[in-house]
Amino acid sequence: MKTSSVQPRIKLSENHRRSISVSLQLLDQALCEWDDWSKGRVRKGVIYRQEDTFSSQEKNELQCRIANVRHLILRLRDDLQLDAKIVATSQSIVGQAAVLWEMLTGLNTQGLQGYGRVPEDLSRYLDPIGDKLAEEMNEVAKLFSQPTTGAADPDVTKK
Repeated sequence: MKTSSVQPRIKLSENHRRSISVSLQLLDQALCEWDDWSKGRVRKGVIYRQEDTFSSQEKNELQCRIANVRHLILRLRDDLQLDAKIVATSQSIVGQAAVLWEMLTGLNTQGLQGYGRVPEDLSRYLDPIGDKLAEEMNEVAKLFSQPTTGAADPDVTKK
């Protein structure tokens, strides 16, 4: 049996609605990652790896907690008539790539000088690679920042 709250309609200002929604969206985003971890799904890259350190009991308890929190989120969503946020993967990549680009522009002699004198051989080695990494992030952002529908899409006109 569904247990829905019998709340009278609560009027929210748009600022309150936006603030509550953003908080719940960030919480739900974290729950998505935790849910993956509770199922043993971890990420592995070439220099970044997550390690599954949860016991079976911890995974079960985490899944229960996630379900409890999601139940509360659903209650708030329904009672306050909040909209779900649809996040396009392409826009997530653009946002992350922009942040990473800014960070990577400092992966060079000038950026490292704040940590002490940078040896000349490190400068010659690192500066071009740091520039290339920043350039790649810029290219990734550009890849998903361009319109992909209509005549501007070359694949559409080839049909």
